[in-house]
Order: sequence, then structure tokens, then C-alpha cells
Amino acid sequence: MKNRCFPAIALTSFLAFGAHAQLVPPPPKPIVGARHPALSPNGKSLAFVYRGDIWGVSSAGGRAMPLTSHLELDAYPIFSPDGKWIAFGSLRNGNWDVFIMPAIGGPAMQLTWHSGHEIPFGWSPDSRRISFSAKRNPPRYGIFTVDIQTRRTGLVCEDYAIMRYPRWSPDGKQMVYGRFGFPWYRPRYTGSAAAQIWMWDTGKNQRSLVPQTDNQRQHLYTQFTSDGKKLLTVTTDEATPNSPLLSKKLPPLKDTPAMTPNLWLIGLDGKREQLTKLSGDAVRYPSMAKNGDIAFEYKDGVWILTKGADKPKRIPLLALTDSKRNPSHYERIVRGVTEAEPSPDGKHMAFGLKGDIWVVRSAKPKGNEKDLAERARRLTRWAGDDSDFSWSHDSKKIYFTSDREGNNRIYEVTIANRTIRPLWKRQEDVTRLRMGPDGKFLFCWVAGPEGGLHRIDLKDSAVKRIIKVPGTHSRGQGGVDYEWSPDLKWIAFTRRGKSGSYNIWITPYEGGAEHNITLLNATHSNPAWSPDGRYLFFQSNRSGDGLYAVALREEDFHENGELKFAKPKGDLDIKIDFNNIHRRIRKVSSQNPDADLNIMDDGRIFFLSDNNVWKLNYDGSESKKMTDGGGHVAFRVMRKRNEATFMKGGEMFLLRLGGGPPLRITFAAEWTQDIRAERLASFQQFWRTYHHRFYDASFHGRDWNTLRDKYGRRLSSVDTDAEFAALLSMLVGELETSHCEVTAKPPAGPKPTTPHLGLVFDYSHQGTGIKIKDVPAGSPASFEKTRIKPGEYLLGINGELVTCNEKLYDWLNRFDGKYIELLVNSAPKRDGARTVRYKLLTWKGFSQLNYRNQVATAQDLATKKSGGKIGYVHIPGMGETDQRQFEREVYEYIQDKDAIIFDVRFNGGGRISDNLIDMLERKQHGIYVPRDGAPEPAPGRAWHKPIVVIMNEHSYSNAEMFPYAIRQRGLGRLVGMPTPGYVIWTSTFTLTNGTRCRIPGRGVWRMDGTNMENQGEKPDVQVWMTPAEWLEGKDPQLEKAIEMLQTPRPTAGK
Repeated sequence: MKNRCFPAIALTSFLAFGAHAQLVPPPPKPIVGARHPALSPNGKSLAFVYRGDIWGVSSAGGRAMPLTSHLELDAYPIFSPDGKWIAFGSLRNGNWDVFIMPAIGGPAMQLTWHSGHEIPFGWSPDSRRISFSAKRNPPRYGIFTVDIQTRRTGLVCEDYAIMRYPRWSPDGKQMVYGRFGFPWYRPRYTGSAAAQIWMWDTGKNQRSLVPQTDNQRQHLYTQFTSDGKKLLTVTTDEATPNSPLLSKKLPPLKDTPAMTPNLWLIGLDGKREQLTKLSGDAVRYPSMAKNGDIAFEYKDGVWILTKGADKPKRIPLLALTDSKRNPSHYERIVRGVTEAEPSPDGKHMAFGLKGDIWVVRSAKPKGNEKDLAERARRLTRWAGDDSDFSWSHDSKKIYFTSDREGNNRIYEVTIANRTIRPLWKRQEDVTRLRMGPDGKFLFCWVAGPEGGLHRIDLKDSAVKRIIKVPGTHSRGQGGVDYEWSPDLKWIAFTRRGKSGSYNIWITPYEGGAEHNITLLNATHSNPAWSPDGRYLFFQSNRSGDGLYAVALREEDFHENGELKFAKPKGDLDIKIDFNNIHRRIRKVSSQNPDADLNIMDDGRIFFLSDNNVWKLNYDGSESKKMTDGGGHVAFRVMRKRNEATFMKGGEMFLLRLGGGPPLRITFAAEWTQDIRAERLASFQQFWRTYHHRFYDASFHGRDWNTLRDKYGRRLSSVDTDAEFAALLSMLVGELETSHCEVTAKPPAGPKPTTPHLGLVFDYSHQGTGIKIKDVPAGSPASFEKTRIKPGEYLLGINGELVTCNEKLYDWLNRFDGKYIELLVNSAPKRDGARTVRYKLLTWKGFSQLNYRNQVATAQDLATKKSGGKIGYVHIPGMGETDQRQFEREVYEYIQDKDAIIFDVRFNGGGRISDNLIDMLERKQHGIYVPRDGAPEPAPGRAWHKPIVVIMNEHSYSNAEMFPYAIRQRGLGRLVGMPTPGYVIWTSTFTLTNGTRCRIPGRGVWRMDGTNMENQGEKPDVQVWMTPAEWLEGKDPQLEKAIEMLQTPRPTAGK
């Protein structure tokens, strides 16, 4: 009633106020959370980012005014040297593009259109060109320029390492940039992938490392001072503790100015001078004016260090703000269901939608079947997540979990009046909530060191732990499936073992002794009791994927005999003989029950397999697929009604198990949501998820509670999804951990995807058309009928003349055909030109063909240098497809080889390292010789000869664990560069507002107890590959690996 009365009270108060007093305009409020400051060249004006837009104000502070206004984020402002323009990056098209606008605000002009990400970082001294970094020709990273008048594209340099923050020197003769570098939200990172400072000489077309900046510490936002004699950067002088030893905790962090990322001046000779000595928060995004003043981001505001001053001071920023979007968002929704449960009486469906619980009738009244979708009732209204629900047996209440009070708790909602009552007030999270078969108890997994399967008595809310299983009970950690026996005397449940296997256990209903009944290092899931109490059915891959059954008593086990179902007579009293029960398992069917295994009272079996509904007889015969098309989830059986429900494509369906097509359960949900409340709930959800699931309970020595408050107060500065993701990135970046990426919900509307012409441009050509520098093998332009040669000119596409201009990508984004016609000539003129017609490549397709070419080149080099005696295998990733490729290539290339090289450079990681090591640890134990045949090793797939692994600063995660294991197990040697220390086991989760997040859940330690996180693996022989060598096609790391394998390894004592 309070919520209903409040608007009337507020309106009455407003009318009364208007009748007796004059309305006073609100004063500007202090800005909290301003970001990306940019000083004008004369130092008098300041641009910054706040609530999704770029604002302008005097550098002395005061009331700021917006310079841009768009629903998507505008950021990274930078003034032109003449002070007339501001360049900035924007997400208006779904990706970062470069824009410019007048320095006083006004119409924005787009300069780049490629669907990759382009952010402006520098202006040429004449204010005509803007520099940005991009990956236009993968795998090469490049620094590019765009002319603000002609949009012509220029290329400065390329590299195999990422390059960021390219800035011209004041005289335009040099450009400084960062090479390598972990993300901006990890400024304290130390390791091989830390950002170095490099210089490009525009006259000599040469690059060089600025001395002393390859010290494995980040150097961010580097730029020239106004006199061009020094460099301004953000870096540290000491490493921050961030890598606990096995079973140890880091002490609470005591920060110092030496550990905090501060402003430094670095001479071109490498000499360093610390300008600021701040601590606690990192300095970010500095901007220097020509007079030497430096504005920068610090804590939750913008600060300025005026030239000659000892200490910086905060710039007081004020603003009056109004959101560009309605605070309350409305949608009429007819699909998008995330969870669905039928009521026990079969009359209603409860479903999850947008984080709330709704209810709708399962079937319309007779005579109204063709009516429009029924309006659904919204039972809960919470900006966070209400889910994981279960009905009461009388169909009058629903029990659910919610994070509305800071952690995942249990609540009860009454259908008739939507009254909500809390049932769980403890701080531990609960998951997999289910109503017990008798309707008297709720069951759920409880997280924490004392967690496990718990039972809640609905009569008095008494809680009892049935099974102790510590853990988070998320992503397969801890308990998963559980099911009660028909006589309510036993509970079968799934438990994860230390080896990663899942076995099925049985324990008494009231708790007690626990018995592993499957006892095999394999996967077992979906336990389901037979109604007669003689068998427990389950899914497993123990002898191939399929449905299995274990006989609970010795007399019911018939390994090959027929399984016969007999309806039980009288009350069940299930007796289980646990002696050798794991030997009484038989395979019932090869049709694999992926999920939702159900056994009906008459013995019929239903389940989901390959995302369709399947039916089996009790003995596994007569398998029948009852639905088609896949995509079926949440299969729920109503035994008494002989019906079931399921979800597909965000919609709900009713399925009559006796036969017939599925019937759609339609609904219309009138959904409104307060965007700010949703954002706050998502922030709390993110913090809480890390609070309960981050791998290190001491949070690398950081105070996680304090960090929540620190960044929570900055939510007022957020008005876009991208800003929210950046805020969470800063929060989790404080932990100095890997695998913590936060990705904003994609902007609404179509996002361009730029195809690739399959050509490499010569950007030095300034005349007509586009000069072709290279045509990679495998490109359509390399085929005989459609060949285009390096040195030729591309003059037109589909009848339109082209130049090396950013507008080319605008045209490619809009191209909707399969084939293009290219006008090509050996000279930059139309006379004598020919037409070439072929299919465009995708960006990924162009990257893959370049990858194949690089691997082929490396294999040829290994063959040539070794006379065919050394094999070479590159492992591009650590996924299942990579493992299959590894197996094929290894056993193909080991034939008649004396040694092998495994290359994990530029490998982003995955999870198959242990599998690969298992393969390589196989040893020959004998020799097989057929009559008149050649001897064969036993086993045939074994390797006992020398191995060298090549790794570098771009070998991440599982690609760091692999070389470590190679050395630790004595299988081979390592060469290349140290890996970055980006090693941890991770999982993903999605927040209520659609933000996608990763979280490190399991640490990885070496056998000596050192943490692989933030401590990369070092090679036995360190070899650096320069950018110039790589661009010339040279590979000193591979050559060294070949040399190591050709040189006898010294033996001990010699």
C-alpha cells in the first residue's frame, strides 16, 4: 500500500509547494567519477568524460557543460595542437570509431568505419592527422593515421605485439608508443607482457626501445613533454604483492608511492624522475598542455599538477545533469524465458524473465484457444536476480532464491497476493533449490567451507545439513544433481572428485554414511530412481555415452538379461546392498540422457538428448525422438497428468507424453525496470559473486569490502553499459588478477562486420587507387583465375573508384552481396584495366589463412635446417578442436623424426594441457613385428625422443601450464621469452543487466608452491625476436630450438 500511495503524496506536496513559494532551480552538484581528462594546448580548458558524454570546463574548475550528447559512450577526448578540434572515440556504431568535433562542441564527424576498434591517441603537430592503433591485417598489429580532411589512411609501423597510445613528438619527427601491455585497469602488473616504451623515427622508418622501459613494469599513456626532450608516462618503481604461495595468504596491502602507478618523466636515454608520489589509487590518463601543466585521473576525480608545483590538487568540477534516457525502461515481451516450472496441478507455468518471476495459465479456457497471448502476472519486482524457483505442493506458493539482501537467499511468494517472506537469513549462498517429494521440506546446496546439501523444514524453518560438501556449488564445483528415493529413505547425488570426475553417491535421507556407487574416473550424472525401487538409472560415459542402471540389490542384477518393470505392491521399503554395488552396473541404452532424466510410474523413461525430448522403454528398447529441431531445455514431467513442459528459444511448450505435437504456452509480459536500480543490483551481484567465488579468500591482500564502497559511490557517474563495465574493470583490477575481463552488453541494433579483400595495401602510395603490397597464399586474389599481383593497383570496386581511404570500410560494411568485382591494373590508371571477381573473406578467414601460411613457413624451416629429422607442431589454442588437431599432427609428423618442436607462441590458452602431457608421457615398452614386416613401436602412439617448446610473451594461461609441465616432468626444454603469468582457472557469469564477466575460481601452483598467476614461466634459453626480424620473416626463436635439438645435451658431470 505504501508504494501505491507515494505518488499521490508526492504530487500533493508539489502542488502545495507551488502555491506558497517560488520554485528555486537546483544548484550544480560536485562531479564524482569524471574520467579521461584532456587539457587544451594552452592549458586553460579541460575536456573530460562523465555520464557517457564529453564535457568541457575551465581547467580551474567550475560548472561543466556537455560537448557531446549520445546514447552510447563518447570517450578518450584529445585536443588538436591548434586548439580548434577535439578528437574522441565513440561506440555509436557498436565498436570504437574515431570522431572529431569543434573544441567548443557541435556536430561530430566520423573519421573511421572499420568494425574493429579505433581510438584516437594523438594529433600530428599540424593538426591534420590523428593516430590510432588497429589490427587491420591480422595477425599484424599496426599504428595508423587518418587525415581529418581527406580520410586517407596512413600506416606508421606494424608488429606482432600489440601497440597502444601512439603520440607524435612536437616536431613530428618521432612517434612514441607502448608495446605489449596488460589492460589499462591493471596498471600494477609486472611481467613479460608489461607495456614497454618504443620510439618510431618517421624519417628513418626505424624503431627503438627507450632504455630501461623493458623492466617488466607497465608504462602507460606515454607522451612527449612540450619541449620534446622527455617522455611523460605512468609507471611504478616497486612491484605490488599479488601472488600468494600455495596454502598461504598475502598480508593486507600496505601501499606506498613506489608501488602506486604515478606520473614519471623519462629521458630519451632512460633516466627516470618521479613527478607525483600518490598512493592508494593509480594515476590514469594524463594529459599535458604546452605550458607543462598535467591533468590526470586520480581516485574519483580529475587532478592537475601545474608546472613547478610540488603536489597536485583536485579540480573542482560541478554539473547539472539530466539523463538522455528514461529512468524507467518499458518492454512488452512475448519470449526470452530463462527458467520455467509447471505448477503441480498443471494449471499454471511459473517462468523467469528479466530476473523476475512471472506466472501464466498453462492452457487457455476452452473456446478461447485462438485468443492473443495472455497477460502474465509479475510476482516479484527486484532489479537483481530472482530465480531457481520451485512450487509448493498445493500450487499456491513459489519458493525462490534472490540476491536482494546481499547474498543468494531463499524466499516464499504467495501467488494470490504476491506477499514475499524470507526463509533464509544466513550469509552463505544457496543454489539448486528444490521442493521435496512430500512438500514438507525444501532442499538446496549451501556454499562455504561448512556447506553441502541442506534441508529446510517449512513448518518451523529448521535447517539440517544432510551432506557435507564444502565449496561454492557453482560451475560443477561441489554438489550438482540430487534425487530422492521413492520411499524417502535415500538421496542419490553427484559429487566431483579431485581428479575432475563425477561419481554418484547415495546417503540416507536423514544423512549419515555416504557410498560411492559408480566408483570410476568418468562422468556420471542425472540420477533417477526406478519407481519399483530396484534400480538407480543415470547418465555416464564410462563405456561410451549412454543411459546406465545400477541394481540396488544383488538378486536384481542381470548383466545381459532383460530389464522388466513391475509396479510395486504396497508401500516401498528400499534396501540397498552397497557391497560391490559398482560391479552391478549395466548399460541400458546408447541414447545419452544429457539432462532431465525422468522415469514414469509405469516404467517409461523420458529425457533430453541432443537437446530434444526422447522416450525409452524401461529395458532401453524402442527409443523414440518426440521433438525435433534441438534447443529444448528445462524438461519437466507431470507424472499424474502424463504431460511435460519444456523451453525452446525463450518460449514455453506443453507436451502430451501420450503423443501429439508440442503446444506453445503463450504470454505477454508488461515489463518495466528502473535502470539505475538494475545497475546498482548488478554492481552488488558482481561484488558478491567475487566475494564468494574468487579463488583467493584473502583477495591478494586487498580489502574487498572497502573496494565495494570505493567504487560503489562512483555509480552516479555511469550512464552507459560501457561505463558500467569499465567501473567493474577498475574494481576487479585492484585485485591484480588475470581472467577477470568484464564485457558490456552489446549496444542495441546491428553492428557492422567489415569483410576483408584478401589484399595487403601499400599505404605509402598517395596517388590514384590502392597499391597492393602483398597477396597472401590462400587469398582468392592468389588463385590463378582471380590472381592479383603485388605491385598492381586496385582502382575500383563494383563500379566505384577507390583510394586508400577510411570510407572504403564504410562501403565494405554496407556491401550485402557475395561477390565483388575489382578493377585492377598494373599502373594507377583505368586504361588497360581488367576485372577480377571473387568472394570476400571474413576478417577471421583472412587471419586463418595468414596463420596457415606462417605454420607452413615454420615447418619448411624446421625441415630444411634439420634435413627432415625435426618435426614442428604449432598449437594455436588449448580447446578440444586444438587437441584433435594436435593428435593428428603429432602422429603424422613424428614418423621417422628424431626430435620435435612444440610452439605455443600466440596461444590464448584453454584447458587441454594435462591431456597433451598425458600423450607425451607415453613410453615405448616393446616392439611389434609382423611376418615379413617392418618393426613397429609398442605402443604405436608414443614419443620418447627430444622435445623443445617455444613460448613467448603471448603464450597465455594453459599455454603457460604446458611448457611448465614439459619441464617439470622432464620431457623437454624451453626456449623463447618468459610467459606473462596469466594463469588461473576461470568461469563466466552474466549480471542482471546483461554485463558478461569472468571470474578466477581455481588457482594454479607449481610443485614448489609458487603461484603461476602473475609469475610467468621462464625459458631454459631466452631468445628475443625483434619486430624487424618478424616482419622480415625471420624466426630466431625457432632457429634456436632447432639448434638445441641438433646439439647433444650435456650430461651430468661433464
